[in-house]
Amino acid sequence: MPTPTRIVVQDKPGQPLDLREVTLPDPGPHDVLVKVHASGVCQSQLFWMHAPHPDPMLFGHEGYGTVLATGSEVRHVAEGATVMVTWLPRAADRAPGRASLDIPGLGTAYSPNVYTWADHALVDELYVVPLEEKSRQDVVSVVGCAVLTGAGAVSHVAPVAAGGSVAVFGVGGVGLSAVAAASIRGAEHVVAVDLGAEKLEFARKFGATHTVDASQDDPVQAIIDITGGGVDVAVDCVALPETVTQALNASRPGRLGISMGGTAVIVGLPKKPLELNIAQQINGNMLTGQKSLVGTTAGGCRQDDIATFLDWHHTGKFDLNTFVTDRYPLNDINKAVTDLAQGKILGRALTTM
Repeated sequence: MPTPTRIVVQDKPGQPLDLREVTLPDPGPHDVLVKVHASGVCQSQLFWMHAPHPDPMLFGHEGYGTVLATGSEVRHVAEGATVMVTWLPRAADRAPGRASLDIPGLGTAYSPNVYTWADHALVDELYVVPLEEKSRQDVVSVVGCAVLTGAGAVSHVAPVAAGGSVAVFGVGGVGLSAVAAASIRGAEHVVAVDLGAEKLEFARKFGATHTVDASQDDPVQAIIDITGGGVDVAVDCVALPETVTQALNASRPGRLGISMGGTAVIVGLPKKPLELNIAQQINGNMLTGQKSLVGTTAGGCRQDDIATFLDWHHTGKFDLNTFVTDRYPLNDINKAVTDLAQGKILGRALTTM
C-alpha cells in the first residue's frame, strides 16, 4: 500500500527547508521502506542546501529506523528489522541510483543517494544496514556519516600508528570522530584546533590531549611546539584555504633519505572554491618536506567498517550518547540547520520523528 508521510524538501538553493506531505509508492524490487526514528544533522547537508541544484532536493543521509516493507529482490533485511540508513552503499554488482520522489506542486525532487529527513524513507537496499539488538539506539544513526568520515580519515586514509601524532582542525561531529579514532588507535598527541573554548574542552572528552584556540594562537606554531616538529596526520574538517594551508604546515617534514613527511587530509566540503598557492606549497612545503595532501570521501571506509565503529560505542571507547548533544523534532529542521551553521551545536545533533 502507498505510504503517506512528511518529508523535507528544498525547491531552490538558499531557500528555507519545507516540510511537505507526500505519498510514497510501494517498494520496487530493490527498495526498502523505512520508518525513520532519527537522523543526523550534518554539515554536508548545509553544503547541499547552498550548492546549485536545478531540481528540488531531498536531504538527510544518516538515519535509524524500522523496516516496514521490502522489495521482491531484498534478502538481507525483512519487515520489522531495525536498521541504519547510510549514504555509503554496500559493495554489489550493481550501482544504486539516485533517490527521487514526486512532490505535489514542485515536481520531482532528488537526492544524490538517500534521504532521511522524513517520517518514512524509500531507499535502495544497498544503503540499508541491519542492526543487532545492542545497537538499537537512535544515536547510532550518526555512525552512517560523521563517524565514518572522521574516524576513517585516521584509520584508512592516513592511518595513525600507536605513539603517533594527529591534529584535527574543526571539532564538530566529523572532527570529534577523528579525535576519538586517533585516541583509540593510540596516538600520543591528539591536538584539537577550533575557534571556541567550549568545543575544545568538549573534545577532551573524546581523547584530545591538547587544544589550540585558533582565535587566540597561531595553530601551526602551537602544534609544532606541542609535538616537537609537527604531526604525522593533520585532518582538516573545515576546508578553507587557510585551514588547508595550516594543516600542511603543521604536518611534520620528512628527512631526506630517512623518512617521508606527514599527511594533511581534507575531509570537509568546501563551501566556496578552494584555491591554494600550489606552486608555493609544492616548492616550499610538500616537495622539500616530502609531505602529502589528500582528500577523502567517507574516510575511505567501506560499509563493513560500521560494525567496528559500533563496537567502539558498545565497549565504551567512543560514547555516542555523549557525542549526540542536541535533538530537534522534524518540525524544527530549519532551526536545527541554523544552529549548526552558527556553531551552536557542541557535538552532533539529531532530528527525531
